[in-house]
Order: sequence, then structure tokens, then C-alpha cells
Amino acid sequence: MVTKTIFPSALLPGETICVISPAGPVNSDKLSIGVKQLEAWDYKVILAPHAISNCHYSLSKYHSREDGNPEFSFLAGSDTERLNDLIDAIQNDEVSGIFCSRGGYGVLRLLKDFPWRDIAKQPSKAFVGFSDISVFQLVLWDRCKWVTFSGPQVAMGMSGGVTDRSLQHLLGMLDGSGRTLEWSEGSQIILNTVRSGREVQGTLLPCNLSMLVCLVGTEFMPDLSGSILCIEDLSEAPYRIDRMFWQLESAGVLRDIKALLLGAFTWNDKSIIDEVCKSALDTFKGYNFSIWYDLPYGHIEERLTLPVGMIAQISENGILKLC
Repeated sequence: MVTKTIFPSALLPGETICVISPAGPVNSDKLSIGVKQLEAWDYKVILAPHAISNCHYSLSKYHSREDGNPEFSFLAGSDTERLNDLIDAIQNDEVSGIFCSRGGYGVLRLLKDFPWRDIAKQPSKAFVGFSDISVFQLVLWDRCKWVTFSGPQVAMGMSGGVTDRSLQHLLGMLDGSGRTLEWSEGSQIILNTVRSGREVQGTLLPCNLSMLVCLVGTEFMPDLSGSILCIEDLSEAPYRIDRMFWQLESAGVLRDIKALLLGAFTWNDKSIIDEVCKSALDTFKGYNFSIWYDLPYGHIEERLTLPVGMIAQISENGILKLC
């Protein structure tokens, strides 16, 4: 629907951030800690009406709410409530930035009813999500060409579990002071390669692997041609990763990407990146794209905040930078 990439304005101190919960229910204590961090950065924070809602599910009786939506314990409110909070935050002129409280399953249920054409006419805003939220960010880029940020969320990351350097990198992306893929003091991110270490340039598209696979075969699967696809996942056994790679290869959706960039993959609290690399090499042996790894991105303490939809470049010696 939109062909020109739309970058969010810098989110300046004093501006308002709306916290939403478009997926799983949030821990209110963790949410409070994350909100205090945003306020320490001199942002004004408001909570969407259902940011701390939690539907209740009865094992003995399937029932619906008054609005006709079924109740599930794994969702932070009904689909209608979560969808309206998301739309209202985007359309509210007093809101300059939107933060998701956490990921968790649920945002997929909102894709069909989200007013993509109407939102494409709205001015873009800084939007931060991660993990399961990445599918919404991927489709938002595909249909509206909004550049969003894949980074620590208010109650999952900002409330603990990431380093100060990771938080400062997020802040740099938000306020425009450091929209780069460098750590503190200008230190570069240097990747390793398991295939074809040539220089590549393309649209950086970070996404949770499990969520990306969910889009295959649906109307929401974006065209990944020309992209540097960055994937990560948590608590998926190596054989499951291999199965998901098989599905992506069989569907042919990665055939025209420029590079596959592997972030963090953990199973039983241990890194399985070696096995993931082997699986990727074997599954995509007939493809021409480069495969890089060791990107500090994923469900780990030291993590970059990655822009979804910006042009990035990987040099022959593995230096990753935004263009």
C-alpha cells in the first residue's frame, strides 16, 4: 500500500509514551519498574485502558464476554480491547511513542481486523516491541512502511534482564542520539560467517523465528526479497528450529534474501547457535544468500535494539552498520 519508507521522529524528553499490551498479560510490578525507567528518561508515560487487563478462562465452562469475545487467560484482554488500545495509541495526537509491555502470544489474532489502510495514512510514531510482537512490526513495515524498533519492552527487558548498555542503545534509537548499530564508545558489532562472507546490503528485518513461520501461507507474509533477515528464538529445541527452517525452505520465502543473520538461540538456558548454524547451512545449501551469526540480539541480557525496515550493510569482515 505504501512504497516509501517512513522513519519515526526522534522521541524527545517531555513527550508522551503510551504503554499497550497487545498480546499476553503483564505483571504489574514489572510494568511499574519499566515505567519508572521511561520516566527517568524524562518521558511522560500513560497506560492504555487495558494495559494491565487479564482475561479469565474457566476450564469448566466456555463463555464469552458481554462484547462477544471469548476469554483466554493467555491474553491481556479481549481481542477487541487490545486492538482498540493499539489503534487509539496510534491515532492519539498527544502520544509520540508506543511501547509494548511484553510479548507473548496474542498479536497474531489482531492482524485481520487491524485497519492497515487507515493507519498507512497516519504519521508514524516511535514503536517498540519484541518477540511475538515482531510479526506485527514486520507486517506494519510491509504494508505501511513504518520503521519500528525491536528492543526491550516495558515489563520484559526494561524491568530487568538486560544490561545498562542495552538500555542506552534503546534510548539512542528513541531520541535519535544513537541510531546506529554500535555499542558504547563507538565499538563495532563484528559478525562471524559460516557461508559467503562477501559484503551485502539490504533491508534489515528482525523477527522471531517461530512467529515468522506462522505467517507462511497467509495473506500477511511479506515479500522478503532484498532483505537482511535477522532471526532469534527462545526455548525451541534444535529439532524444532530445523523443522522451521525446513518449512521456510519448502515455501521458498527466503529464496531472494541477501543474508540470513542469526541472533541468539537458547534451549534449556544454553546457547545452541552451533547447531542452528549447522541446520541453516544444511537446509539452505541450495540458496545463494550469506549466513552470519553472533549478533547480540534476542532473549539475552546484552542486546541491540534493531530498527525494522532500515537499510543495513554487512562488510566482508563482518562489520554491521546502518546505511
